[in-house]
Amino acid sequence: MLPYSSPNHDFAFEQSVIGMAMVSLDGTILKVNSALCDLLGYTQQELTVGAPQEENSFRELLNRVVQNASAAHGLQQSVTPFEYAYRHPSGRELYLHARCSVEQDPEQGPKGYLVQFEDRTLLRQLMKQLEQKEQKLNEKEHSFLQLLEGLPLSVLITKKGIVHYINPAALRLVNAAHPRDVLGISTDVIVDASYHNALMKRRAKYAENGELGSFNYLIRCLDGQKKMVTGFTLIINYEGEKAAVGIFKDITEQRAEEDRVMQSEKLTTAGQLAAGIAHEIRNPLTSINGFVKLLRSAERSNELYFEIIESELKRIELIVNELLVLSKPQGVHVSGPIDVYAIMEQIITLMKVQAALKNIEIIPHYPRVPVFVQGEVNQLKQVFINLLKNAMEAMNQGGTITLDILHNAQEVQIIVQDEGVGMTQEQIQSLGQPFVTTKDTGTGLGLMITKNIIHNHGGTMNVESIPDHGTTFTIHLPAL
Repeated sequence: MLPYSSPNHDFAFEQSVIGMAMVSLDGTILKVNSALCDLLGYTQQELTVGAPQEENSFRELLNRVVQNASAAHGLQQSVTPFEYAYRHPSGRELYLHARCSVEQDPEQGPKGYLVQFEDRTLLRQLMKQLEQKEQKLNEKEHSFLQLLEGLPLSVLITKKGIVHYINPAALRLVNAAHPRDVLGISTDVIVDASYHNALMKRRAKYAENGELGSFNYLIRCLDGQKKMVTGFTLIINYEGEKAAVGIFKDITEQRAEEDRVMQSEKLTTAGQLAAGIAHEIRNPLTSINGFVKLLRSAERSNELYFEIIESELKRIELIVNELLVLSKPQGVHVSGPIDVYAIMEQIITLMKVQAALKNIEIIPHYPRVPVFVQGEVNQLKQVFINLLKNAMEAMNQGGTITLDILHNAQEVQIIVQDEGVGMTQEQIQSLGQPFVTTKDTGTGLGLMITKNIIHNHGGTMNVESIPDHGTTFTIHLPAL
């Protein structure tokens, strides 16, 4: 037992899980505990009297301890802990954390040093791995930012709606001179107030299900100019936190060009419609004007003249009525499930007399079972009446019109087949255009209305025809 030790001191020294050594003032190892022997890879005898004192790594460690302790003792300071890379006899390297305190003899003063060694190899390795990972992340983030810097698309990185990064393309977009003009401001400032509701809905959608997707916003530039942008948002980790990357482009000119094209198309369509209306109405008006002049010059009235005038006036009325129907919104006002079979039966009954007058027979080929679709009864009746009237008007020599109803789980098909004059492919392509018709007295508006109604019911219409052999119209509607 050392002169300045006690039984309790010796017991704590020996049983400690931390490697400990008693070292004399000149650096000689006086005593070590088992934990230090296990840590350094030597026996107590080897550490106190054997060769390890001559080993460079261990000798350097002792010299470091003594130097630090001596300097601190001379300056009346505590000994500063330090870390040391120790070469284990097995060849592996350990990182030891050494703490030293001066052991005092109550009567004679300083007698030596108590040195504690803690193995921090695993902690050091973990820290090194973390440093390497952080370095790699920093390198990736730097490369990512370099990519964004050269990207021609505009990029904003935001955290909780606040701008933390803006690339040069985005600076030019918002007419900013320097990133500091934009960094730190809210996206609510950039997005125009008229789109704040859309912005809030998008944030709420992300909070609910984590979806962001694409967007279209009107933005307000720093100089007050407004621009329309489109883009999408991704969620990434930026500077250690979750952030949103918005990638977008300016579509202001594109939208303006689309509006110009659409307006031009509207004007063109309006011009064609106006020309068609003028042409269709001018012919009966010319006839009416001529017969009115004849009546004025005639010595007595001619009943035939009045019949012709009345017929031409009715023709004008028909054109105007069809134009009025076409001008009304054709949205579907759903009246509930509709039985197609029941509608077809009503229409056949309605059209039978007119068909008989033209020596035409209407033959249904479908089974007598209910077939349901969703839609508006009167609009669908108008569709089937228009198709039957067209079929009858194409059959000047009489014949047969067959009606079929086919259905499955997905759709219902209504097929109207006539034995009329038929149409060429060019005529089929032009069907549905205003004032384009194969009939002598038609306007083309009826079929245009028919196609609109079918479209608004979520359906389509196909036409097959062979000149002089008849035409087949097939309507496809979603089944219930």
